[in-house]
Amino acid sequence: MLWMANNPEVNGMAREKDARISFRVPATLRDLVKDFILLDAHMNESDFYRDAAREKIQHDAPELYKKLFEKGKET
Repeated sequence: MLWMANNPEVNGMAREKDARISFRVPATLRDLVKDFILLDAHMNESDFYRDAAREKIQHDAPELYKKLFEKGKET
């Protein structure tokens, strides 16, 4: 439903540059991510989760990932 709340075609609002997404994770996963960040090149948890979302979409739906870059060329 978050997509619908931030989609201008659904609610008629102008598209914002950034959107805030929040979600709960088990404390054990949070701790694991924090430990991984110390070993990896991510700057913080948000950076890690953004990268993870991009990788998931690129892997599972590469055609959607390609559209992201095609839209960037148009604007």
